[in-house]
Amino acid sequence: MKRSSVHIMHLLSSLAYLTSTRIFAEATTSTDCKCQPSQSCWPDSHAWSRLNITTNGALLKTIPPGIVCYPGPAYDKIACEQFNELSSNEGWISSNPYYVMNPGWNGNPCPPTNGTEATPDSTCGPLLGEPVYVINATSANQIEAGVKFAKQYNIRLVIKNTGHEFLGRSSGAHSLSIWTHNMRETTFTDNFKPHNCPKAIAHSAVTVGAGMQWKDLVTAAHGHGKLVVSGGNPTVGCIGGYLQGGGHSPIGNKYGMAVDQVLEFNLVTPAGKYITANECENSDYFWALRGGGGSTFGVVTSATLRTYPTEEINMVVQMFNMTSNDTDVMWDFLGYVHSELPRITNAGMMGYSFIYNDESQKVGWAAAFITVGGSIENATKILQPLYDETATSKYKDHIIYSQDNYTFPNYLSYFLVFFPEATTTTNAVLPSRLLDEQALTVDPAYFSATLKKMWSPFVGAYLGHIIGGPGVAQYKDVDMALNPAWRRTVDHFIAASGWDTPVQREPVLNYAHNILEYNLRKLAPETGQYLNEALYGSDNWQANNWGTNYPRLFAFKNKVDPDGVLYCFNCVGSEQWVEGENGSLCRASWA
Repeated sequence: MKRSSVHIMHLLSSLAYLTSTRIFAEATTSTDCKCQPSQSCWPDSHAWSRLNITTNGALLKTIPPGIVCYPGPAYDKIACEQFNELSSNEGWISSNPYYVMNPGWNGNPCPPTNGTEATPDSTCGPLLGEPVYVINATSANQIEAGVKFAKQYNIRLVIKNTGHEFLGRSSGAHSLSIWTHNMRETTFTDNFKPHNCPKAIAHSAVTVGAGMQWKDLVTAAHGHGKLVVSGGNPTVGCIGGYLQGGGHSPIGNKYGMAVDQVLEFNLVTPAGKYITANECENSDYFWALRGGGGSTFGVVTSATLRTYPTEEINMVVQMFNMTSNDTDVMWDFLGYVHSELPRITNAGMMGYSFIYNDESQKVGWAAAFITVGGSIENATKILQPLYDETATSKYKDHIIYSQDNYTFPNYLSYFLVFFPEATTTTNAVLPSRLLDEQALTVDPAYFSATLKKMWSPFVGAYLGHIIGGPGVAQYKDVDMALNPAWRRTVDHFIAASGWDTPVQREPVLNYAHNILEYNLRKLAPETGQYLNEALYGSDNWQANNWGTNYPRLFAFKNKVDPDGVLYCFNCVGSEQWVEGENGSLCRASWA
């Protein structure tokens, strides 16, 4: 059964609107633990007051937004109804200093109650996963003060911009949070040269504050006649974990990844010092921040990114649906389709794909491919072999296809249509793999058999990010912390699933770990995964996130942050710490 192209476009746009879940590990008995509010080491009210003064009144005491739905003096029926509507809205989440995008991974201590008052025995408070205080940072000086305070009192420190984080790294129990969302200064220039770097070549560029989001930066760049290599979600922060983790982009196969565009960072180090990092100054930080992951080596206050002249975007939305009940034929066809992806990306196309069950519960495949510049006619010519294949005797009685074409005069118009602001509805689980040409082409029959074997009610969809190719590979000789496997990646592939209620969590996670992740790694054992969209608790995450770069990253982390001022789950150096069920964070016994 054929779906409308508009519906498919909305399905495809969901690629950027996923969340994840969190599982707490057992803590060790080590005495080297981050301080908690119940302990004597916790700063008294006078210390917090001094921090508030130092930060010019920017210190906020955490008030769980959901408290308005729980019995007690804060209960407010109207506010509770509003919270129920807003709690899944990514725009609201990003502008709230406390809330994160689906807090199921942190124990969800104060969840929405469907707009009604919670039962009398329900409780709500800043429990697991939520900070105790938040600094609403608008300057580097405030961040310096926060970092030094956390270091002095041995308090867990977390960084939040938008809270759009798939692995629970924007919040943390018993912590001080630095909220960078309101640092939104933006400066465009045609001749940017990195600080103290006479050998550097001047570039057209934009310097972006830590709180800027893609929906705003893409719009601002358009006003200057420019294009920025953005993410595919309007509410994602431009230079936080997205950028520092690599940042795949819908236009990556022309310009490279977002991290490839960085000319300079400004940041506060774990020692509380404000520095500039580029290829000439603090180049070790510059290396680590380009792919080493956010909330690890410092708190980035701004970054400068290359810009390009805006160009026309041509998009082809294609759909392949079953007309028979023989699903084996469709899975076989999908093996063929994926074997064609290297050829398609080498021809300059890029986009997103979606394997799903249609209204008749038959497997279907949809893809939205774009070219930057180019033409619809040329795009159709590149894709024609896929259509011709459906006419062969093997597939002609089983599969039909359709194609819809769209031309956007500039990147902004494409971005606004294809990436609308979304809501979050579940806690997503994201086993993923970087698929290179070898994984896609050597044995299409094995590839299709693997997809079929993994497919089950535990899988919501297979999401393909076909954004690698020559544009990403062109930076293969640039020395940075990004997983080198990205340079030969064609398709960042996710077998997405999720859970809505706590009772669903363990079965979904077990299937994701034992079936989905296991089989994805068999498809491409020598590549890795995208560290920002990966399974929580992934096996051998160090090598899979960073490949051969991990030992160097680990050594640098221990050099610049020996006290573990900055910690986040499955981030560089995090294996030296263990999280407990009570929210404790302690040195691992071997560390």
